[in-house]
Amino acid sequence: MSLQGNAMIGQSGGPSIVINASLVGAIEAARDTAQIETFYGALHGLDGILNEQFIDLFREDYELVEQIRYTPSAALGTSRLKPTDADLQRCMEVFKAHNIRYFFYIGGDDSQLACHKISQLAKSSDWDMNIVGIPKTIDNDLVITDNCPGFGSAARLAASAVQFVSKDAEAFGNCEVMEIMGRNAGWITGATQVGRQEERDGPHLVYLPEVIVDPDKFLADCHENFDKWGYLVIAVSEGFSFAESDIPTTSQKIDEFGHARLGGVAQALSDMIEEELGVRSRFDRLGNLQRSFGLAASQVDLDEAYAVGRDAVRRACQGESDVMITIQRKSSEPFVFECEDTSLMSVAGKTRVVPDEWINEEHNGITEEFIEYCRPLMVGRSEPMPVGIPHYPRFQKHVIAGKLPKYERE
Repeated sequence: MSLQGNAMIGQSGGPSIVINASLVGAIEAARDTAQIETFYGALHGLDGILNEQFIDLFREDYELVEQIRYTPSAALGTSRLKPTDADLQRCMEVFKAHNIRYFFYIGGDDSQLACHKISQLAKSSDWDMNIVGIPKTIDNDLVITDNCPGFGSAARLAASAVQFVSKDAEAFGNCEVMEIMGRNAGWITGATQVGRQEERDGPHLVYLPEVIVDPDKFLADCHENFDKWGYLVIAVSEGFSFAESDIPTTSQKIDEFGHARLGGVAQALSDMIEEELGVRSRFDRLGNLQRSFGLAASQVDLDEAYAVGRDAVRRACQGESDVMITIQRKSSEPFVFECEDTSLMSVAGKTRVVPDEWINEEHNGITEEFIEYCRPLMVGRSEPMPVGIPHYPRFQKHVIAGKLPKYERE
């Protein structure tokens, strides 16, 4: 039903490079909507709602809001709070006290589950509300939607970073292992292969958490590629694991949702490689840069994020509730998409992994279909960054024949 009153929006989970574009899309749509009288921004997501810490977004300067659209990370602050039943009851009390008739929550699957629970509670109460989830996750693991706002930019950064370290490793003839976010789904890690524009480019090997790898085959693949190219670059998901191996890849600590805090796989693999190949091996972990490095923003990602924010407000004011906005691809070249929606329950708590048919038969890379899916999402902003993933040439190396005996260094 269409309602008259105030609205509230919050940001949840790990921020992304484009999460604020969704926020701004919602703000600008709400300004044009007669049903929404005041639009509140909850500071630090559900934490802000529970403690009545929010701001009046309609009082923010128009020009400032437009600048926030291109600002990475969560402008309102974020939260990983997993709400209890008491928390949900408190939220309803806050909504009633502030005449909140519309609630929007920007987040991933855990956040959409929280959003659904609030929606169910509202339906059973005496307070009419329309509640819409706005998708966000760099992991790209929400079901139903073609892709998730945040993924394209994170994939662009990861692919670029692997390109850069590949140049370094090639110059020294070393090995390099790059650890990339992805607990159960290897979308970002797979996207690094989009940057492999020549056969000898890194990453030479790509390992996703969807596949359990045999340690002996892993080392054999490393030998083969190093011997062939004279250097070796590997992209690996933080959720990677070996079959029947005691190599530690997770921390003993857990996050607010009960998930193990991952990290360490790149170092473990790098140590294995150095011992096996007898060649120096280095490792890097992109960490939070994957969701905050603003210069890697994808224009398609920014456009999608803004669109789902606007569409969430439009649909809520038309009476839709207990839904999440989705992105449906209409074409890839040029990339065209439309916003649709799906029930929150069809998304909440579910994980979309990389399809088996998009992982190569050797389980150490991805297929052309995966690359064709990712490439349109990773196009950079025309200003000030170059469009697309750049191609870095190398000398053809017309070798001059030696004239002296081989030098044996003492």
